[in-house]
Amino acid sequence: MELSPGVHKVEGVRGANVYLVTTEEGTAIIDTGLPGNEKKLLGYAAKVGVQPAQISLIVLTHADIDHSGSAAKLKASTGAKLAVHAADAPRVAGEMKLKEVKGGMGLLMGVVSPFMRFTPVKPDLLLKESDTVLGLSVVHTPGHTDGSISLYKEGAVLFVGDALRTDSEGKPMLPPAGFTADMDLAKESIRKVSALSYGLLLPGHGAPGRGGSASLAAFVASGFR
Repeated sequence: MELSPGVHKVEGVRGANVYLVTTEEGTAIIDTGLPGNEKKLLGYAAKVGVQPAQISLIVLTHADIDHSGSAAKLKASTGAKLAVHAADAPRVAGEMKLKEVKGGMGLLMGVVSPFMRFTPVKPDLLLKESDTVLGLSVVHTPGHTDGSISLYKEGAVLFVGDALRTDSEGKPMLPPAGFTADMDLAKESIRKVSALSYGLLLPGHGAPGRGGSASLAAFVASGFR
């Protein structure tokens, strides 16, 4: 599904939303979903005329398995460089455990985790605030994880990962408390990106937000309701 020129949401993947982005600087995949998605991602890319060798970058908005699960195999299949914020890089590389999930969902994840084997992979690029990747600015938006990032093109698009979610109509929502390391910090990150100017909001979970930056600003002004 092409959401705007050069920005595709890859349909049919398991886990988080995955985006294929083509710019003048090259082609990137933003997040990879759960383990086992690499064939679907490459199949979609081929349908829109992008071959594996043309994918030069894989960007993870954070290290959680529903975003990073297919990163290792996708990197091996494409030769693309893998980029993640420095704070989450040790979890992607297998040097630290993936984030623990709280409450009942944590118990459920414990049951299903043996069927979702995470393959660690060493990132090539350690991102930080104000870096630029393929024309997109990196915005550090911690809270959901320490190294959560958003990617931003002024006046055009904001990829937020799990800094926030949207509902089925694209309206902003807080990330779920059980999956969020620090909710107060997450709210500060939402306030931070609410000051940016864009037309299309693309979350890790939920529908595209097409209300522009005014919609997110209103969500913050309402006290996140």
